[in-house]
Amino acid sequence: MQKERDYSFHVYLRGIILIGFFLLLFKLIVTGNIQSFIAPKMVPFSYFSIAVLLILGVIQIWRSGSKNKEELYCNCGFDHNQNGSPLQSILIYSIFLLPVLTGLLFPITTLDSSVAAKRGIKYGSSLYTQPPEMNTDNSLDTSLAEEYLDNPEEYMADIDKRIESESQDGVEGSEAGNGNADGTSGLGTNQDGSDVRIMTSEDQEKLKNELLHSDKVVVDDDQYLAILNILHENPSLFIGKEIEIVGFVYKEPDFEKDQFVVARFGVSCCIADASVYGIISTIEKQDHIEEDQWVRASGTLTTTTMNDWELPFLQITNIEKIDEPENPYVYEYYTPLS
Repeated sequence: MQKERDYSFHVYLRGIILIGFFLLLFKLIVTGNIQSFIAPKMVPFSYFSIAVLLILGVIQIWRSGSKNKEELYCNCGFDHNQNGSPLQSILIYSIFLLPVLTGLLFPITTLDSSVAAKRGIKYGSSLYTQPPEMNTDNSLDTSLAEEYLDNPEEYMADIDKRIESESQDGVEGSEAGNGNADGTSGLGTNQDGSDVRIMTSEDQEKLKNELLHSDKVVVDDDQYLAILNILHENPSLFIGKEIEIVGFVYKEPDFEKDQFVVARFGVSCCIADASVYGIISTIEKQDHIEEDQWVRASGTLTTTTMNDWELPFLQITNIEKIDEPENPYVYEYYTPLS
């Protein structure tokens, strides 16, 4: 009889732990803090999880109060009684109780430059693990910047002609890319809660053309990684463009004194795979800006070379210190459904 009471208590405690995980997930979803841990495309799975946790928790608590032996035991032929010491049980249950209590009682901490220093920064999208193949036509590479400086209007006119030619080719080949019959490759949830779909190659080509024809490129939260990817794929096309970007200040050890990266953490699936993305920047006669300070920076885009890789380089003309955004993370390639 004593063993049955002991086992009933353990079943009850397991039910409480399951209810605790339910409350933790419920809190994160209601407050919107769930996107500090997982990407928007993973949020629908959390709805299923809280339903399962609630049902299992209620069943366990109900079973613990049953006086019917057949309901308390599963009759699988295995002895479910706790034969270990009380200390062993406390240690095992603490493994499950600790994340519940810390999640419910403590505030959420944002990843910062200390994490960025360990993971390294990606100058471009997650598609790049190595520099892209460099153009071997040195005469073309070295003359682009000089052409812009000599005659900016003629340079931009040539760019427009090139865009029209590339956009026609991109639209013709876009249907061959990955995606569903309606041109989508998956559904997700935007940071404002609206329905979104993952960008197709056609979407990215349209975005590229919009950026090239705009007077000012604003790197917004919803298309942060998509815009950075375009800038890093074609840095020479955007020479002379005005860029505005929001992020935290991160400095590599080998940077010059006036150089830093305006960066954000990009989340693909969950916070464990978060990587740092940003643009190398510089500013003259700057006020003292510490690492992890959030800023809104704007300036003119040029290029620089790092490890034989041509990268966009932002010459900041205006920088403003700001508070950390409500959601400091950015996510992969989402665009509103049309």
